[in-house]
Amino acid sequence: MPPRRGMDEPPTSFRSVVKFGGSCLKSSLDISAIAERILELDSNPVVVVSAFYGVTDRLLDAIHDTRNGRLHVSTFVHWIRSHHTALTPEILTSPSLERFESTIQNLDFNLRNIESEGAEVEVLVTGERLSTTCLEAALTARGVVCQSFWAEDIPIIVKGLDPFIRINRTATSQLINLPEGTIPLCAGWYGIGPDGDLSTLSRGGSDCTAACIASAIGASSVVIWRDVPGVLSIDPAWGMPGRRIPYLNYDEAVEIASYSSRLLHPDAIDPLVESGIPLIIRPLHHPNEPGTYVGPSISVGHPNVRVLVCHRRRFDILWQIRSGSQLSRNLIGLGRILHQKRIRIWSIRADTAGIRVLVDEKDLPKVEAAILSFDSEARIDLGIPIALLSLFGQGISSDSSIRSLLLESLEGRGFHPEEMNQEGTEHGIHLLIPDKEAVETVGCLTDMFELLDAE
Repeated sequence: MPPRRGMDEPPTSFRSVVKFGGSCLKSSLDISAIAERILELDSNPVVVVSAFYGVTDRLLDAIHDTRNGRLHVSTFVHWIRSHHTALTPEILTSPSLERFESTIQNLDFNLRNIESEGAEVEVLVTGERLSTTCLEAALTARGVVCQSFWAEDIPIIVKGLDPFIRINRTATSQLINLPEGTIPLCAGWYGIGPDGDLSTLSRGGSDCTAACIASAIGASSVVIWRDVPGVLSIDPAWGMPGRRIPYLNYDEAVEIASYSSRLLHPDAIDPLVESGIPLIIRPLHHPNEPGTYVGPSISVGHPNVRVLVCHRRRFDILWQIRSGSQLSRNLIGLGRILHQKRIRIWSIRADTAGIRVLVDEKDLPKVEAAILSFDSEARIDLGIPIALLSLFGQGISSDSSIRSLLLESLEGRGFHPEEMNQEGTEHGIHLLIPDKEAVETVGCLTDMFELLDAE
């Protein structure tokens, strides 16, 4: 086994940390591209990987279906095995085959005993365990000298209670032990708690794994390879050619990430700030393109809007409460229970009518059930579908001229924007509009702030 180095020993050379998410783990072509990106580097990087594309969602569904008696466990486990061997057939002739088969058997066992303590998290981390194990075989066959490490092998230490699990950066830095002479393939998204139990981070948490490892080893950079050119001025799903954003400062990136799951996990930035470690988002299949560089703040002159994010079909649920004492207690309680159910809360606030919660359409039944658990006779007003528009640019929140131009222009065109509370934001302006106005409003804003690529 190659020598391993703890944090009490100085590095022989600066290493980079590279992360490949599920969007880069869809096909054998992706895996070949990953091998090429790794082999192009001068020094042995630390590689962090997510589960193969779509696997975590399938595992979450399997847990739900098992609890409702709707899952044929053998069929599902067979699909998981076949999916991974089809993508990485090299595993079938690899020394890692035994670990692969053991992981498959562990999945089968825990699905059949899903109500046992720790079974759910064992099922969930199967995706990352299999991806590192399979990638070791596939990359080795492509000439990459590597070794897979599960989170408990590294180790990644976590703290807190679900759903507020975070990586314990101090403990991880003290204990991390990775090899120098080979490329470690590290499982992202989960870690081990002080009691020895496994815990998962929030979705997209592999970004946090990469950032915390980078901080712990004093890495030269973190490169997140994606299936997009970098951070774009507008989501490609809109079918418009957005401009690549060449540079974001750390704070801008956090605010954008908080409203755009396609960028990166917002908690991935903080571990990098103290040491000034840059983070670069780059396109896997276009290595000559520079992507987007995230680093310390630099002067950009007059603030301007650079990124537009639009989330459609959100609902602002009103829970009508008149009592002031009930309002405060229920606001805190509802926020806690929605977090525990891993429901994305875009906004939660109280006004004279009661408590308003802005959530995704798919979460409406869960939110209504949560409210009724407080008060079985609660009066709930669903309202009309709305769109959440977020505009980002360094310092735009405090620039009155941009806000005036934005609101006056939209109102002059007959749109009906409602500005959200801007507390705690420096680089973003957030508006609520009727969902039926979303397409026209986005078109108007892309023209107003010249967000489309002219090429």
